[in-house]
Amino acid sequence: MNLGIKLLVAEDDPNLGTILNAYLTQKGYSVFLATDGQIALDTYQKEDIDACILDIMMPVKDGYAVAKEIRRV
Repeated sequence: MNLGIKLLVAEDDPNLGTILNAYLTQKGYSVFLATDGQIALDTYQKEDIDACILDIMMPVKDGYAVAKEIRRV
């Protein structure tokens, strides 16, 4: 089932990121997995993302900083 919804998942824990990616993909979402805040922000700016799931504590930029910058776009 293809829902056509693009999700950005920003998670630096490789195990949790893999689980979230697999689960959401199985449910029909297109998932973009970012392992740090800067990659998440870059991905958001390049892709037509519908929703974001942001980890708070990440390397480079935390989830709060990413959310703040996304709101400016």
